[in-house]
Amino acid sequence: MTSRMLAAALLAVSLSGCATGYHSATNPLLGWTGGYWDEKGPGSTIKVGFSGNGYIKPEKVGVYLMYRSAEVTQREGGTHFVLYTSLHDAVGDVRSSERKVNSVWGKPTTHAYIWIVPAGERDALSAAEILERYAAEVKPGNDGKENK
Repeated sequence: MTSRMLAAALLAVSLSGCATGYHSATNPLLGWTGGYWDEKGPGSTIKVGFSGNGYIKPEKVGVYLMYRSAEVTQREGGTHFVLYTSLHDAVGDVRSSERKVNSVWGKPTTHAYIWIVPAGERDALSAAEILERYAAEVKPGNDGKENK
């Protein structure tokens, strides 16, 4: 076994007892512990999700979902979004500011559909305000500044 493989294995073992951090679920080293993801559609919505391991609190998973939704909104060139807790709610235009967090095999997971809208839209959530509100909790040690 090479020293790189050994270091990666040791890091993976040491992280297995920690709560899921804020990172992409596609991260080759950390993704197996959970993380965020997003995908386009259906229509003009974007499905955003976050899955955690057994050590993270459901409330934190909900915060991570909101933070990721705000990041995706800005990535797509928007400033505000509306949140739908399910595709059924999106079709019926039943908007929410709450995050439903479920448990799968004892691990908290959640997803929502977002729709990027103008600032004056009914129930619009400001991406900038959400990023500012949760920055210290999502990315501690950054003094509230996000990494780009």
